[in-house]
Amino acid sequence: MKLDNIKAIFFDADNTILDHKQSEKEALKYLFNEIGQEYKEEYQDIFAPLDRNLWNSVRNNSNIIPKEDIPEYRFKELFRLIGLEYNNYKKANELFQYGFANSVALIENAYNIIKYLYDKNYKLYVVTNGLVKLQKPRVNNTEIAKYISDIIVSEEVNSSKPNPEIFNILLNRINLKSNEVIMVGDSLEKDIKGANNANIKSIWYNPKNNENHTEIIPYLQITDLIELKELL
Repeated sequence: MKLDNIKAIFFDADNTILDHKQSEKEALKYLFNEIGQEYKEEYQDIFAPLDRNLWNSVRNNSNIIPKEDIPEYRFKELFRLIGLEYNNYKKANELFQYGFANSVALIENAYNIIKYLYDKNYKLYVVTNGLVKLQKPRVNNTEIAKYISDIIVSEEVNSSKPNPEIFNILLNRINLKSNEVIMVGDSLEKDIKGANNANIKSIWYNPKNNENHTEIIPYLQITDLIELKELL
């Protein structure tokens, strides 16, 4: 199925074109190196679900702790769980964020498809939730940065996916209509629902071919970014 009349493509960042897991690993390695401690691979296995559950509790309105305390609290818990006596949690978070922001980690075939679409004269944009200081450098540090026309981050526009406002802000900024763009993302709840809310066609990037048990319906589904060549 070919998509007609599409002039621009919106990409999610994490787990769509950027490898969040690899960025997280590089950030943890940087943190432990900077505080003079040996990094062990199992630390990420502890940190990742801890961090995810804390932020999910905020999204689900079942806050374990206040949102503003999570950045430091997650390291208090991590260090407790691994038996590390280090109590400067503010510094730990700052080091982690620096390492995360400066990581360079692309999803497989992200470069190939971005370059291909750029050469086909599509305008390419990144639409991501998160903090500007973390998300923009992670795109700009990669080799795809030169092909991306703009990056819009939820923090700077005070609107997060799946709120359609973040999409509408970008549409107004680039002077395009919702039927002239398509959204590519890995999250049904944020990317696909958000695009649907903004009347934008959506492509669910589903590399593990997970079953969709929600009522959120993407326009199309792919398991590899390279499949976009067949659609665009």
